[in-house]
Amino acid sequence: MEDTDRRTALGAMLALGAAATMAGGAEAAAPKPKGGSMAAQVDALMSRVQIEEVLMAYARGNDRLDEALLRSCFWPESTHKHGKFDGKSSDFVGFALKILTSVKYTAHHISNVSITVDGDRAFSECYYFAHHRRDRKEGGGEEDAFFEGRYLDDFERRDGAWKIIHRRGLSDYSPPAVPAATAFADWPAGQHSLRYPDDDYYAMMAKFRRR
Repeated sequence: MEDTDRRTALGAMLALGAAATMAGGAEAAAPKPKGGSMAAQVDALMSRVQIEEVLMAYARGNDRLDEALLRSCFWPESTHKHGKFDGKSSDFVGFALKILTSVKYTAHHISNVSITVDGDRAFSECYYFAHHRRDRKEGGGEEDAFFEGRYLDDFERRDGAWKIIHRRGLSDYSPPAVPAATAFADWPAGQHSLRYPDDDYYAMMAKFRRR
């Protein structure tokens, strides 16, 4: 910075200080930034990270067929509305597991995550894209089905843990299923994802935690 610029900046700072004193202190010259105190902003950022982890855990729970992980995303009294289902989230998990166990493979992708935090409450929106490998409904071989939609979630934080208290699932687009060229059983053994507890995720995570 040039000397002239330094003197100009210093003069501006002194002028602001004098104005603050004349107005009754620093608060008049430097109002609090939007979003609250620094501690509140840090808490909101950490909350968003923790809420995103819940959303990712839900996707992992579906794909790994991990019932305990799925249930851990919701508070016991959480409610759920998705498609024809309208009831408790705990019952939706049972409903979803019946579908998941009937298909050979799933992959759920979460994106476009938007989270608004207000103390111990939060609201989030995210998009999902799902792939199911299943037997053809008409018989004779397998097919790949794809689904798109959004999750709208109310979250609550209790004892430091964020979980969903209400979920609204929206199903936006499902193109016609595509006949599969090869059967799931022909996928190379040892090279693709498995389900709980056989998937490598569980063994590698356990090893990581022991270190």
